[in-house]
Amino acid sequence: MLRALALTPQPLDGAAGRYRVHQWREPLRALGVELEVAPFFDDAAWARLHTRGRVVAKATDLARLTARRVRDLARAGRHDVAFVHRELWPLAGHWPLDALRARQPRWVFDLDDAVFLPNVSEANRRLVALKAHGSAAALAAGAAIVTAGNAWLADWARTQRPGRDPASVRVVPTSVDADAWRPNNLADDGTLRLLWIGSPSTARYLRAWGPALQRLAQRRTFELHVVGATFPLPGVTVVEHAWSLATERAVASRAHIGLAPLTDGDWERGKCGLKLLLTMALGLPAVASDAGVHAELLDGGACGVLVRDGSGAEHALDRLLADPAERARLGRAARATLESRYSVRAVAPRLADALRTAAEAA
Repeated sequence: MLRALALTPQPLDGAAGRYRVHQWREPLRALGVELEVAPFFDDAAWARLHTRGRVVAKATDLARLTARRVRDLARAGRHDVAFVHRELWPLAGHWPLDALRARQPRWVFDLDDAVFLPNVSEANRRLVALKAHGSAAALAAGAAIVTAGNAWLADWARTQRPGRDPASVRVVPTSVDADAWRPNNLADDGTLRLLWIGSPSTARYLRAWGPALQRLAQRRTFELHVVGATFPLPGVTVVEHAWSLATERAVASRAHIGLAPLTDGDWERGKCGLKLLLTMALGLPAVASDAGVHAELLDGGACGVLVRDGSGAEHALDRLLADPAERARLGRAARATLESRYSVRAVAPRLADALRTAAEAA
């Protein structure tokens, strides 16, 4: 059994950590890889991190959790390989990478976001200069293997590894457990529900579609269910849901159409489409911005509707709300694509192979 130590910033409550790291323990064990997960943040510190203020409590968390990370790095050599997701430490500094090199020179670097770009949540905007954006380049350069969530991230990683085999950077897409996320086959209760899942920081993408949704509500009856953010929108029936593991799936399984608005900047090109993948797993048709990885996930529009702007979203939703047969057709195609390309079952062997290859590196 290959032993791998996964070092991720996020506990189970963090979406990226949950889908890129935590969910792999059982699937990898079935493939002969024992994955021990060591998150930097615990649940309490993760929740505090995303609230405004509380500087003293956050500083106390940082000191406590840094000591734990030092211990994690010290024992990395007891494993055959390390699996580093996004970063080793949330602040700038070379010491974590130096410690990893000393204890475990064989690691896979995994990135599913443009973590090399300066970006920070609104709750911690003042600390942007202290973030570990520069560490991604060094982690990518020194890794035996890089696993990237999409092709754009993979291309960036290859630029950090001049002279290295381009095949040592592999696209391993974010994936969903298709056994846990299944179509609900809703009976028609007379209420059509649109679904958006996100966070306060990503609500700006949905806000850009706000005027289109308001116009649509003047001629179609629907509810807009928003998970993970507040989203007041006059003239539209908005139902807000605080995010939790249980809430996310329960609300999503009662929806009829998923929404995936996005802009087309470098930060957005680094995204791996998790929320869109969740709706696909549920067999829901999606209306998505033709930006970033969306066209690839929706197979060029074969299993969802790609739009350029809010006006395009309005027209697409107008058609889908009126056409249950088309919703069902797109939903079936979305589910089939998810199962074949983006399910845990389909992707796990690729990750297991990356870990084995890194463990065998000279």
